Amino acid sequence: VARYRPKTPGDRLPGMLSDRLRYAPVAPENLDRFHSLVRDEHVRRYLMDGNLLPREWSEERVRESQCLFGRRGVGLWLASEAATDELVGFCGLMAIASIDPEPQLVYALFERFGGLGYATEMARASIACARSRGFTQLLASVDEANAASCRILEKLGFKRVATQQGSFGPMFVLRIALQAP
Repeated sequence: VARYRPKTPGDRLPGMLSDRLRYAPVAPENLDRFHSLVRDEHVRRYLMDGNLLPREWSEERVRESQCLFGRRGVGLWLASEAATDELVGFCGLMAIASIDPEPQLVYALFERFGGLGYATEMARASIACARSRGFTQLLASVDEANAASCRILEKLGFKRVATQQGSFGPMFVLRIALQAP
């Protein structure tokens, strides 16, 4: 079950919750953890079009996420296993102007955590967060070659609205309508 904990006095950010994962907003103090995901071969294959991006790219995403949290109450979160505190991946909303000016759902995880339902759990928690912040719809994009992520998005209710040419072939743009919490 994914939930979004409402803001309480003293919280810097409302917290995202799910059954097996803990979430922390991507921030300068966890830049190294975030960058380890960005540089991971599995993550790069699907989210970074195979590119090995420099630390400066990750620093810029951290700044953008902090601004997005400030403006819209959403951004990027690191996800760790609640039982072990081991870093699993990241998720949340991120602006990708080449696809749409509105922030879109993103999630990525280390390959060793694939097939355990964590990507679905992270996506559900991110959707719940967006819904609680007043988003009425979300976009996501996925390369056709990323069959597992295509299945997750369709299972969550996303519908294909466009196909674009990606770096490795067709890239699907999907949308989900969000109902009020």
